[in-house]
Amino acid sequence: MHLSEVIQKAILIRDYLKNFMDDPLNEIDDSLLPVTPFKISSEIKVIIIAQDPTIQQKKSRQKIDITLNLDKNGALKNYVEKICKNLNVKIENIYATNLFKYFYTHPPEKTFNVLKKHLEPNLKLLIDELDMFGDVPILTLGDPVLKLLVKNGFEANVNYYWGFEPGRDHPTRAFDYCQADRNLLNRDFFPIAHQPAFSKIDRNKNTFDQYLKFTYNTCKSLKIL
Repeated sequence: MHLSEVIQKAILIRDYLKNFMDDPLNEIDDSLLPVTPFKISSEIKVIIIAQDPTIQQKKSRQKIDITLNLDKNGALKNYVEKICKNLNVKIENIYATNLFKYFYTHPPEKTFNVLKKHLEPNLKLLIDELDMFGDVPILTLGDPVLKLLVKNGFEANVNYYWGFEPGRDHPTRAFDYCQADRNLLNRDFFPIAHQPAFSKIDRNKNTFDQYLKFTYNTCKSLKIL
């Protein structure tokens, strides 16, 4: 599947949902094309999954062409480069995509039920994307996408996988990752704090390198990196 096919399928999903399953709590914005995944090399060693590209200011949405703005210098690109450095890969070896590739009228962090309602076709497209690259490490960014991908009954917050317990400012448990039988991707993945949480919460900064070292070592032992 080429990136153009990913976008065409995302448009079909967006238009179907807009016409038949749109929700007044947070309508789909179909005035812009879906955001293209980041891929600049045929050698993909790590996949990064974010939730959606919607930001509050509609005019600013027009400036988003590539997932996580990885075509532009800035905080998100710097953050992904830190991830790459810890995993001993180059940003050229990253495939970054959103679970929801189109825009909503408002950032959907407060309309989780809308995302759940629209999840099935977007999840299927994401799984098809992952199949393009075989068995490589998968990272997810932030709690919102984690909550959509984890099966009922399993932990759905980054703090858990990073070893934090409530009220503690450092990890007190062993690091963990979301194993295939716990999530809807049916693939192992490693939950990472998203860049805004990383920049605002000191304990995330202190744990970032440690968790990514755990990720690197685990992927090496699984022979996927």
